[in-house]
Amino acid sequence: IEWRLNERDISKDPNFKRIGQGPISTLVVTPSDSRFYGTYKCVAKNIHGEVFHKIILSEAHVPSEVLQALLDVVTATTITFSFQGPSSTGGRPLKAYQVQYKHSMKQWPEAQNKTWAINSPYILEGLMPQTTYNFRFAAINEVGSSNWAAPQTVLMPKRSFPEEPKILNTLQPEVKYAVSPYHDRFELSWRIPPDNGEPIDRYDIKYCPVQKVNNEWVETDASCTTLEHRSLEVTSYDLLYLQADTFYKVEIRAHNIIGFSVPGQIVMKTARGGDPNPFKHDSNHLSSSIIIAIVVAALLIILVIVDVSCFFVNDTGLLYLMCGKDKRNSNEDDAKLGSEGKELLNNGHRDLKVQIESAPMLDKNKKDMTVEFDLKKATSKTGFVGKDSAV
Repeated sequence: IEWRLNERDISKDPNFKRIGQGPISTLVVTPSDSRFYGTYKCVAKNIHGEVFHKIILSEAHVPSEVLQALLDVVTATTITFSFQGPSSTGGRPLKAYQVQYKHSMKQWPEAQNKTWAINSPYILEGLMPQTTYNFRFAAINEVGSSNWAAPQTVLMPKRSFPEEPKILNTLQPEVKYAVSPYHDRFELSWRIPPDNGEPIDRYDIKYCPVQKVNNEWVETDASCTTLEHRSLEVTSYDLLYLQADTFYKVEIRAHNIIGFSVPGQIVMKTARGGDPNPFKHDSNHLSSSIIIAIVVAALLIILVIVDVSCFFVNDTGLLYLMCGKDKRNSNEDDAKLGSEGKELLNNGHRDLKVQIESAPMLDKNKKDMTVEFDLKKATSKTGFVGKDSAV
């Protein structure tokens, strides 16, 4: 493998370091002036011929200065910027923009910095209402940062009601409204707006059935519904029990101690389907009352099973207290009968025999019969007596 720079053989040039001659070869270049930039050619040879690969090495620089910084949105505590980029990127793509800002009464060594990646929202937050700030900007590539440029001086507005919440639901491009995948509910989501110096304490959500009349959405005779959402961390809300295949206009307003924001609005349509059923939502939307009822019913069933088992096995429990008296009386009667039987067997008449004779029968074919029962041996025997015999 051979290395060439602008078709000049550099194999023996001491300004280059070559590692390996094949099948792998690495050329280490440390540019010290413009002579090291140009087209490098890597040539591989064998007995069948040669092939080559070209590599262009060029010098990169830091970007030129930012031409202009524009103030897109200014609130009491935030500024959203946009930029007219530098005239030259320095031979490498831009990676970021940087702002340096300070209170107008302070010096630049006391300034703060904020860096944004290219194509991200260029929003600066945490500013003080009714305060004057100085700003300057720079562009950044892989080589480094440009000089500070495009200075701005801005007086921040006073405290006021919040900015308009931005609704994040996607609109269908051909019809300009959102479509719910459900026939009876819709999940509204939004981005937290700037609070303009006073914290947001709640959101008001209003939704009304609408119809399109002369290319405008008009509320129907049905009443509107207004809800309060006080969770500031959760920026989504499920609108439930909607009508199927119906258009709704949804508004959301942020509120702070000063007042309500301008409402963010969206028109949405529910899917086709039957009447909404509050019990047909998936498991994530079961109400807490239904869950509590299921748990209580399960506990009652378990208690009944345990109580019945205690009644029959251990003569205890609530059922035993209610019904155990009859069972106890029956057991006592059985015990009394058993004790009387034992006394009869143990009172000295163990050898007593009971003899039962049958009366004479009119039928000549029948025989007289005698039965003896021995209480001691608990056996019986049958004997036959002659026709004219006396017993």
